[in-house]
Amino acid sequence: MELKEIKDVAVELMDSLKSKGLGEISIETKDIKIKIKANTSAAVVIPANNEQVVSNILDSNGEKIKQNTNTSVQVADEGTNGTKVNAPLVGTFYAAPAPDEPPYIEVGQKVKKGDTLFIIEAMKTMNEISAPCDGTISCIMAQSGDMVEYDQTLAVIV
Repeated sequence: MELKEIKDVAVELMDSLKSKGLGEISIETKDIKIKIKANTSAAVVIPANNEQVVSNILDSNGEKIKQNTNTSVQVADEGTNGTKVNAPLVGTFYAAPAPDEPPYIEVGQKVKKGDTLFIIEAMKTMNEISAPCDGTISCIMAQSGDMVEYDQTLAVIV
């Protein structure tokens, strides 16, 4: 299977997942295995200058998914203004080039068109995602290690 065919199949599976309201879908052949899970929890935004402490984050089933004592978390609303930076592919979100390096962007940081915002790893390939315009990062809606879906909003530039 060619890379383009794999991407097309993945997009079709995501569309089916969304339109049928399924929680998970997978397909497996002798050459490839694709598994896609619906993102049922709300997007998480980490403001850079907010000092509120969150002790528990619950998933859609009410189960604890994260214990956190020094990072604030806010749920992003659908009416967020600005230019939304969406995931161009399914993969794993990384905010920094390496775990011990600082993140590419932070909330409140000014960016220029073409600046690297983050990385999405897909099929062991690191894909740098660039800023589509000049502006200031108003929110970041994913954390390093999060699985992201095609067309999921990951950051907003105002």
